[in-house]
Amino acid sequence: MINEELAAVFDEIAVLIELGEDNPFRARAYANAARTIRSLPEDINMMEANGSIASVKGLGKELRSHISEYLASGKITLKDTLVAAIEPGLIEMLRINGLGPKRIRAIHEALQIQSINALADACRDGKVAALPGFGPKSAANILKNIEFLQEQQAYVRLDIAAAALQSVIDELKQFPLIKMISAAGSVRRRKEIAHDLDAVASVAKEEDRAAVMDAFTHVSAAQEILAHGLTKSTILLRAGIKMDLRVVTEDTFATALLHFTGSKESNVALRSLAGKAGMKINEYGVWRGEERLDIVDEAGVYAALGLAYIEPELREDRGEFEAAANNILPNLVTEADVKGPLHCHTNWSDGAASLEEMAEGARALGYMYIGICDHSQAAAYAHGLSPADAARQHKEIDALNRKYGAAFHIFKGTECDILKDGALDFDNDTLASFDFVVASIHSAFQQSEEEQTQRLLRALSNPYVTILGHLTGRLLLQREGYSVDIPAILSAAGKRGVAVEINANPQRLDLDWRWHKTAAQLGVYLPICPDAHTVAGLKDVAYGIGAARKGWLETKHIPNTWDTETLRQWFLKTRSAARG
Repeated sequence: MINEELAAVFDEIAVLIELGEDNPFRARAYANAARTIRSLPEDINMMEANGSIASVKGLGKELRSHISEYLASGKITLKDTLVAAIEPGLIEMLRINGLGPKRIRAIHEALQIQSINALADACRDGKVAALPGFGPKSAANILKNIEFLQEQQAYVRLDIAAAALQSVIDELKQFPLIKMISAAGSVRRRKEIAHDLDAVASVAKEEDRAAVMDAFTHVSAAQEILAHGLTKSTILLRAGIKMDLRVVTEDTFATALLHFTGSKESNVALRSLAGKAGMKINEYGVWRGEERLDIVDEAGVYAALGLAYIEPELREDRGEFEAAANNILPNLVTEADVKGPLHCHTNWSDGAASLEEMAEGARALGYMYIGICDHSQAAAYAHGLSPADAARQHKEIDALNRKYGAAFHIFKGTECDILKDGALDFDNDTLASFDFVVASIHSAFQQSEEEQTQRLLRALSNPYVTILGHLTGRLLLQREGYSVDIPAILSAAGKRGVAVEINANPQRLDLDWRWHKTAAQLGVYLPICPDAHTVAGLKDVAYGIGAARKGWLETKHIPNTWDTETLRQWFLKTRSAARG
């Protein structure tokens, strides 16, 4: 995790240099260093300690000094210096999707705009549209993205929220007075974004609460104490996220955990069911008349109402109570069910690691196979492969597969661009050389819903398309998905035998979990694809599992929970059926 953390800081420095100094060569050096750090084979702390970092190509003396500084102090002075030299409002503008350093600088120099609100006003009154290189359409898109950013700014992505929450919980687990502690709230339900963080802890005696709350408000990640009580305290973490801790006695831990896990809609429905059964349920317990029932875990709460246990991911009041009453809840997929990650990139295109490094990374995680999907030629920004490049890559894959034998398999795939008119970026002869094809949109996001839908439908009609990649193109908290008729696409995919991926990258989680049940009912398979560009990115499968569980999915819906030969036969069958 430290490698990714440090790489992110180098990426920030690259952007800040471009924004403040307009020095693309220096900026590129830091961006390249970030990619190098992401591709390192081991923890950078270890490499610093044993001196092997000095032999890494692309990390010169100056860059290594910044690495040493960060590992020792958690900061890089250069970043602070760059930030201090730039108007804060310009740095905030970097959060606006589609507005890079060059365009921000151009707007600032022409209009002296120094805040996002002022930029929004300039878009509304036509000043941005009048600038060279912008125009009304660009101004409208900037305004749309500002409004989206402002709507989403109170939230954080699941990966960031979960890491921050787990860090605090791990620290509190060392405190002896805490008997049990668990994540709660939207993070426990694996929602894709979170507003704040919640945890519930139990103590043996009422008088232990004060000491636990004192420990919580002084955890190492705390920046500010917002509220300090005996049953609930709130802190602001240095990551900028609020966190609540509820402390209860052991006899109410189960009901408190269920209540504070939520969702609100699920809790309301549960209390309604309890009322109809002559019972009462809240965070303090379960009552039948005047009798308080002995509840030892969350399953006991549901059992008291004659319900099967409802997993946290399903607690959204979307049919789970009816299914629990009839004992037809799904046997939800688990991370252990996944046999291999599909849709992974290497340094043949825009990935940071080699083919063999990605394969070894998958093997280290216990997988049976990996699906490599480097970009096609239209993705010049991602160093997309030409047909000749793909042929050379296939020879490398063949050699590695001979080396691995039956122990592990690399499937030959491509993430092939869907062009503006719905055609694919490779011709059919080239597509036929792959084991499977992930077809994705990476351009022309501003097409109308009708145009985008027809574009995708045409792509689905290609007999070589196996999987549709990140269906809506959304980037959580950064960019809305493009307009598309999702039911129409899912219906067509089901009829044509094309799968729709759950892109497990926590920036995407696309297809949204709210559509998973519909997709499954239409006969659409939903492989979990990490879209990994680094070895570390293979672990993003876990976020896809969370989304799949929220979408009621079982292994029968997810092709990469199948063994190597079953998956191979599905690839062949899908292609044969599509070709008729």
